[in-house]
Amino acid sequence: MNINTLSTEKIDYKSVSLPIALYPNAMRRKADGKQTYYARAINRSKLYMEDIASDMVVAGVNNGLSKEQIVAIWNNINSAVFDRVANSNIVDCGLGVFGAKLNGTFETESDSFNHEKHSIDIGFHSSKAVRKQLKDLQVVIRQGNTIRPQISDVYDLESGGDESLTKGGFLEIAGSNLSIQGEDASVGLYFENVDDDSKTVKLDSSKMGINSTSRLACVVPTTLTAGNYKIRVVTQFTKTKNLRKEPVEFMFDKLFTVE
Repeated sequence: MNINTLSTEKIDYKSVSLPIALYPNAMRRKADGKQTYYARAINRSKLYMEDIASDMVVAGVNNGLSKEQIVAIWNNINSAVFDRVANSNIVDCGLGVFGAKLNGTFETESDSFNHEKHSIDIGFHSSKAVRKQLKDLQVVIRQGNTIRPQISDVYDLESGGDESLTKGGFLEIAGSNLSIQGEDASVGLYFENVDDDSKTVKLDSSKMGINSTSRLACVVPTTLTAGNYKIRVVTQFTKTKNLRKEPVEFMFDKLFTVE
């Protein structure tokens, strides 16, 4: 459905079309040496259930329910699904299937679960019906020729890896078109808490030890609270002398933990 609220987006919107951008694949070339590319969906914004409820009201598919009522019902559904999953059930919600999953390694067959070494998460994979619908989804390359930031690797010096972030430790980020430049208030390096936006921490360019096109380096903020985070770069950098009028961003797919 074509929701009126999407009309304010700067990216051209068409119903049932997915805008993507292409990025050069630094690790994979064709046999003849020609460059290959991989695709990422262009994320318009991060939405919440309140936004989806508003969309339903605008589209007239709310069955007489108010936005607040839809959100309340959704919260109750979330609680019920969580209770079932936490009690070792698989829940098929139509859009996809939820189930508990464990992270971490066990030393022996009789090893105990330890919250310091192991963690529990909820896994999700799309349903067969959704995958069938996605086959009919039109994909349009909207910004394939646009220079955009790209993160290829994140390395935490203290932990010696790419699974956790050490508060007060040194962090290196590798990629392309990363230089954090621009006067827009959104420009910066974000440590984005995936569960609570209020716990997201932003660093501006003055906090970068290294701020180049291929590498960023900084101290991991000590203000980060325990939880799961993603790394996001927002910049107005271009390869010309003029900065972009509008910022562009890149969210690294990998999830990091902070203890």
